[in-house]
Amino acid sequence: MAIKEKPKKKIQVNIDRDIANQAEQVFNEIGLNQTSALTAFYKKVIAEGGMPFDLKMTDTQKATLSILNNTKDTPMHTFKDAKEVQKWLDNPDED
Repeated sequence: MAIKEKPKKKIQVNIDRDIANQAEQVFNEIGLNQTSALTAFYKKVIAEGGMPFDLKMTDTQKATLSILNNTKDTPMHTFKDAKEVQKWLDNPDED
């Protein structure tokens, strides 16, 4: 009795080339190809009933976002050279 192969579904995604290449290196090191890795990921999603990892910002990302939000209305000054930067560092209250 022959086992009938399940029909396949082709999935195409666009992903940053560097990310894809780095992931592929990891897959190769652990003996997987991209298809096997994505199949394993999909199976884990099914087993977990959702993403198999937390999707949240790191502490560094949260701190960076907080700084950006708290400084968004801060006036910016463009320095022409290192001498201007040093002058500003030495006398931050002067314009």
